[in-house]
Amino acid sequence: MSAWVNKDDGYKNTYEYEQIQSHGLKGHSELDGLSTAMRLLLHYAGDIHQPLHATSRVNHDYEEGDRGGNSVALPSVSGAKNLHSVWDSVVYSQTTDYDLPFSDDKWEEISDVAKDLMKKHPIDADQASNINVTQWA
Repeated sequence: MSAWVNKDDGYKNTYEYEQIQSHGLKGHSELDGLSTAMRLLLHYAGDIHQPLHATSRVNHDYEEGDRGGNSVALPSVSGAKNLHSVWDSVVYSQTTDYDLPFSDDKWEEISDVAKDLMKKHPIDADQASNINVTQWA
């Protein structure tokens, strides 16, 4: 991924580039492909830190597993109603599920949430520019 972002020699031969540009987004621009790659990267980085993706509770109640917490019912708050979704919602704190495409008001709302999170959890410039996913994990 970093090869594509940095336009390193041979970046068009990387797995990510080939999968997205050749198999996923035929006919789209390279910039569209890079946008898709970045969204997937952010999603996967979040998934790395979702412990329920790496486990399944198997017991008498869940003889075939709890599907990573999806089968463990919890009180529903704005649609977060099982252990997995409650974890994904940062324990009910980020439960808004926005309709697509985003309206201008929703873009502003999402931007405000992002700014608030950045203010609460600042990082230095070196961390912000680090695109080494192995280090993220």
